[in-house]
Amino acid sequence: MKKPRIGLICFVFQSISVRNYMIQKGYVKGIIDAGGIPVLIPVTEDPSRCAEYMDMIDGLLVPGGEDIAPEYYGEDPVPQVNYINRDKDRYDFELIRLAREQKKPIFGICRGFQVLNVAFGGSLYQDIPSQVPGSICHSQSQDLRNVPTHKVTMDENSVLGKILGKEIYTNSFHHQAVKDIARGFTVTGTAADGIAEAMECMDKKILCVQFHPENMAQRFGDFVNLFRWLVDNCQ
Repeated sequence: MKKPRIGLICFVFQSISVRNYMIQKGYVKGIIDAGGIPVLIPVTEDPSRCAEYMDMIDGLLVPGGEDIAPEYYGEDPVPQVNYINRDKDRYDFELIRLAREQKKPIFGICRGFQVLNVAFGGSLYQDIPSQVPGSICHSQSQDLRNVPTHKVTMDENSVLGKILGKEIYTNSFHHQAVKDIARGFTVTGTAADGIAEAMECMDKKILCVQFHPENMAQRFGDFVNLFRWLVDNCQ
């Protein structure tokens, strides 16, 4: 039986001397462990190429990365938004549009959660510490990628709740969050401060989480089931 091919959107690593296409190993391993074949999609300045990649894949994983340009949800950037990549934004939006049009399942992680919300008309908190009074810490040390730090309460009747359970503990590496929820989506998991941590839209075959299951799966096997949902729902 042919294994489903899952597109993973790569990002451009920028430094003074080098520019490389990158994807964290955990995303690739998550797809492989779930029975799929990862297909890496490099972002370029020409989103018209997205249709060619969409012909190659059966499902789409939208991974973490940089901030989304606030202009896409009608705002100017606050001082804490200082690294954006409009080419990446445009590529993500086009791949999401095509996947939705072709009824291919989509799984968003961290930035992927946020960009899916914006793609379907939602908005974001640009910076949680300065815009959400009383918020907990959502940005732990990058050295603790597979260490759970805060609780997420799930809707038991949601798809994500049935996969993960009523209460879970997750890692957390974000300073932005979903604010106004896109039409047709439902928040199915929240942190203690009310920040959305899980969201889904079954009409569009989309699941999203704000945390990083690709890292948590190294120690907690249940998180692989999120990748398995994506692979199993490919046509």
